[in-house]
Amino acid sequence: MTMSRIRRLPDHLINKIAAGEVVERPASVVKELVENALDAEARAIAIDLRDGGTALVRIADDGLGMTGAELALALERHATSKLASEEDLAAIGTLGFRGEALPAICAVCRFTITTRARGAAEGTRIAGAGGSIGQRLTLPAEVGTTVEVADLFFNTPARLKFLKSPATEVGACLRLLTQLAIAHPEVQFRVTSDNRVTLTAPVARDMRSRVGALWGYEVGERLLRIGRAEHGVDVRGVASPPDLTRGGRDDVVIVVNGRPVRDPALFQAVLEAYRPLLPRDRFPLVALTIALPFADVDVNVHPTKAWVRFRHPRLVHEMVVAALAEALHQKAVVPAVEVAPSGTCRDDRMPGTLETLEPATLFAEAPAAYGAADFGRVLGQVQDTFIVSASDKEVFFLDQHAAHERVVFERLETEVAAGAPASQALLFPEPLALAPAARALLERWREPLERLGFAFEGFGGDTIVLRAVPSVLEADEPKRLIEAAVDELAGAKGGQPVLDRALAFVACRAAIKANTPLAREEMERLVAELTATGTPYFCPHGRPTMSRISLQDVRREVRRLW
Repeated sequence: MTMSRIRRLPDHLINKIAAGEVVERPASVVKELVENALDAEARAIAIDLRDGGTALVRIADDGLGMTGAELALALERHATSKLASEEDLAAIGTLGFRGEALPAICAVCRFTITTRARGAAEGTRIAGAGGSIGQRLTLPAEVGTTVEVADLFFNTPARLKFLKSPATEVGACLRLLTQLAIAHPEVQFRVTSDNRVTLTAPVARDMRSRVGALWGYEVGERLLRIGRAEHGVDVRGVASPPDLTRGGRDDVVIVVNGRPVRDPALFQAVLEAYRPLLPRDRFPLVALTIALPFADVDVNVHPTKAWVRFRHPRLVHEMVVAALAEALHQKAVVPAVEVAPSGTCRDDRMPGTLETLEPATLFAEAPAAYGAADFGRVLGQVQDTFIVSASDKEVFFLDQHAAHERVVFERLETEVAAGAPASQALLFPEPLALAPAARALLERWREPLERLGFAFEGFGGDTIVLRAVPSVLEADEPKRLIEAAVDELAGAKGGQPVLDRALAFVACRAAIKANTPLAREEMERLVAELTATGTPYFCPHGRPTMSRISLQDVRREVRRLW
């Protein structure tokens, strides 16, 4: 009889572990079970989700598997194959180590675990609910382990009601799995949600190939190679040139000794390397792996194991900045731009020629007469951002972007109620290579976006094709437009009407921006159109469109009593 690899930890070691609740949502279940599969040396992992993971999470791997005795022991708290002594706790080299995850998961679901150890003639299956085993069988099985978690939180309804919509939960799972797939390119990942494939990552020879499968091969080809090793710290990976950015932080993935981490200092190190090259609201695409001695990093900091502490944090920070800076400062990373004389631009249709820029008109409609505006007479513009107007009683400072957002929002609202807003078909349909989480989010918002004039094809496959956009957005670059839509709609709050959120996004993209000089006629027209709206004092996102000053207060301030 072989000795069990899984053992109960002694009490003195349990007390030194940062224990805590590890099961918060389906993504927590997926994280713990996939990390167990990776620790078991799996080379192929299949993840199946139903109803966002609340109805079913199934993780199947081809790893080492367990014997029947090991399986029974694995369901006990603080029983693990990964730690044996305090020395092991000081230099953790596995993703899991506490022996808490499997018992915690099984305590809040109906579970089935089937496993067969390498070299064993037969496998073992156990099933139960709420942490109690109700069935134990010996049966033929494939080498590896399959864990099925059904009816998550069936016995803790208070926790169940705090879960988000299935689409939101799937998105959280996909973001997590994308990071784990980047951390382990040598492992094949396949994810399905409600029997539809949502992520496929075959075994990759290097980081570029892996992120190409996840972020799109066109993106992968543009990424810069990162490599620097000094003082026992090895930083490798890929990073985008400064002209390839995102509006959110999800595509900055940092892996420490095979573990994706959320470390604010490391994230700031990435931004520091890019700081002179990117606007404040844009973020690079970065996948970095940091390798250093296990004893120099403490992962026993938080129950989720997502945060780490370094023995030499300054050294790691400087290595990340140096590795990225070395790649970003290569020649031709930032393309040179020929600056034309003021007021001109180069005409791409006739190389070598310059054409004069005419002031862009804000409104395409023919000028029309309007009655007196409620906001009084337009006086001018301040900082190319605020329209100043005055009535007999007040002075108004109108934010031109927020005001125009309100005008466009209500115009689109009327058009949607009457049918579909005008749509512009793209001359060349645009394939959208989106990350799995972004694809899932876009599919969730497909119906309201198509009501506004977008047209998509290819949902359910690896690539979605954009065929049309609302006419008010035809000047936008299609890929940047959809990236911005995903970033904006990812922040949608529960309770917000779906169509209103999509309308607000389109209105924001179509509205005139701050720091844009306007002719007096354009300012007067905008103020008049704002007056005619149903809610002129707030933009669609709830931000005030103006600040107002009472002339009576001004008189009082300067003691003008007549």
